[in-house]
Amino acid sequence: MLQPEGPRASEEGGTRRSDCIICYSAYDLSGHLPRRLYCGHTFCQACVRRLDMSVHEQRWIPCPQCRQSTPTPRGGVAMLDLDLAAFLAIKAEREPARVEPWPPTPLKDGTTVTQQPPGLCPSLGPQPHFPQPRCCRNCGSLCCLSLGGREV
Repeated sequence: MLQPEGPRASEEGGTRRSDCIICYSAYDLSGHLPRRLYCGHTFCQACVRRLDMSVHEQRWIPCPQCRQSTPTPRGGVAMLDLDLAAFLAIKAEREPARVEPWPPTPLKDGTTVTQQPPGLCPSLGPQPHFPQPRCCRNCGSLCCLSLGGREV
């Protein structure tokens, strides 16, 4: 049997993580958003809309993998949680590749600053003194006085 290749392969079932297992469409950032049901299974938003059904005057989404039903949120299927891992993977694929940081900008006199000049940050000098918390029973640990004066 052929095994899927690469990091996009799912450990269960062998389908790519970026594909809906119902319609085999790739997840995207519009109509095929990856929506997660309460059971943890993920399908595209379009397929979850088709699964949404009314039973005894309530709306339910039965999972096609495990048959556990998820109540449809008040705002509809679009209010279900996103599968964050799949969503971020799609978003990362769509974003342009990160470029190197901008080179240092030359100053007015034409020199370029590449490190902090010496003496720019003076020594900190005397530090503020904060009183040490006391123990109410001389037990040596922080107890009721550090909790606002009440006994623990």
